[in-house]
Amino acid sequence: MADHLKLKDNPATLKLLSSFSAGNEVLVFSGYVDKINAYGKSQKRVLIITDRGLYNVDNSKCKRRIDLQSIAKIVRSATGYQFVLNVPEEYDYLYESSHMADICQIIATNYQVQGGQPLEVKVVDAKDLKPYVMTKKEAKKMNKDIESLRSSMAAMNTKGGEIDRARTNTVTHFSENKEQVELEDFDLLRVLGKGSFGKVMLVRYRKNGAVYAMKVLKKDSVIQRKQLEHTMTERQILQAVQHPFLVGLRYAFQTEAKLYLVLDYLNGGELFFHLKQAKRFSEDRARFYTCEILLAVGHLHSLGIVYRDMKPENLLLDAQGHIHVSDFGLAKQDITDNSSAKTFCGTPEYLAPEVLSGKGHGRAVDWWSLGTLLFEMLAGLPPFYDRNVSNMYKKILNDKLVFPPHFSATAQDLLARLLERNPERRLGSSPKDAEEIKAHAFFKDVKWDDVLNKRIPVPFVPTVRKEQDEPRTKDASNFSQSAEDVGNFDKTFTEEVVRDTMAEPLSNGPKEGNLFDGFTFVQESKLK
Repeated sequence: MADHLKLKDNPATLKLLSSFSAGNEVLVFSGYVDKINAYGKSQKRVLIITDRGLYNVDNSKCKRRIDLQSIAKIVRSATGYQFVLNVPEEYDYLYESSHMADICQIIATNYQVQGGQPLEVKVVDAKDLKPYVMTKKEAKKMNKDIESLRSSMAAMNTKGGEIDRARTNTVTHFSENKEQVELEDFDLLRVLGKGSFGKVMLVRYRKNGAVYAMKVLKKDSVIQRKQLEHTMTERQILQAVQHPFLVGLRYAFQTEAKLYLVLDYLNGGELFFHLKQAKRFSEDRARFYTCEILLAVGHLHSLGIVYRDMKPENLLLDAQGHIHVSDFGLAKQDITDNSSAKTFCGTPEYLAPEVLSGKGHGRAVDWWSLGTLLFEMLAGLPPFYDRNVSNMYKKILNDKLVFPPHFSATAQDLLARLLERNPERRLGSSPKDAEEIKAHAFFKDVKWDDVLNKRIPVPFVPTVRKEQDEPRTKDASNFSQSAEDVGNFDKTFTEEVVRDTMAEPLSNGPKEGNLFDGFTFVQESKLK
């Protein structure tokens, strides 16, 4: 917590927060800032940031509260102390503060914690950020122009009735065998997880009884939270990559209101689930998982893809105990160096120093995250973990790496090289990429071809309910089949009533109509 003004327990502050959220918000920052208005005039303000909102306070009176989830982007100076909050529903806010870096990190972190998706943080060289600000007057004019354009297009669409009616149908795609899929082709069995945009459900394909994980995203949430690029990138990567240790995409389809990704179901559960139960892994078990992850991430890098979201929650086990890397929403395509990407994104515990500093990043961030993950598997906690996110960021940037006594010498050496703060000196940062890491002594006895072909004995086989003798029924509550077992997933979700809730379709504006073109996909049949 960066409570510079000591306001956490201040009665006036508590009353202020209670008036907006019934006391449910947690203060994470307080400090003085200069708010710069449309005329360039600087106004001294107290800035209070909670885990859910931002308060602009003047003389103990709240002049403005901004919900963190309404912020679309932060623009911050690389050479000065100014930053801009882009709030599409209102207008932009320009601030200046010596705490600028901390403020931007705190906002971005709590935005992601609450919403599940990263907030774009753009770093620019300019000291004066006024050219990046949309004023209240400009925002009002733009919104008026947009509404006028939408009204015109809506009138045009009513003349093309056949085209307009077609948009209400499920959009599907055909493979070589002319297979068509839509929501009605699947039985909804269980909820596996939920996020800010939708949920993941266990489903059964009625045509052949195959069981999949269906990720459902609400289009309006994707657009409102400025996650269109991340969503389409995930869809493109899922189709493009095929690897033994990457989750596979089977189908993608959409309706007017939602997007559906039908993925391989890995009933062994999240690595997070098993690490939580075991507290920590043996070195052999941790090495086994690291080998499979290393091959998966190396394959992504060979395609110019930086993963950027490595954490135990995104690593799934199949029934045999092998790793499958999932969730490519934060991945970045066409990256071949260590500095091209600029977005502040990822999970706090696994963020590389170059992401925190905003200097640009590339493939090497994945190797920092791999080092963090390996450390956590061996120790039970990430190397720089702190319950206070601001303190954790400071530790990532500055603290000495300290190893528990049970770490082997080769594990310590590998981790020291992966958790090198300079990305240019980090193991794996050279053009050799994953090959450089594979050559380390920690992996000296590993036969990589056997790893790729799953010929290495697994150190742990997840407990998956076995098939029973009774015949399969069409009742979604029948979970006698091992393929449908959800015992390795959080009961908080799996015991929920499963349903695909209604959602409002997007408007017929020209922009929304084409945003999700190219999303639909059906895997080609392998049968000849």
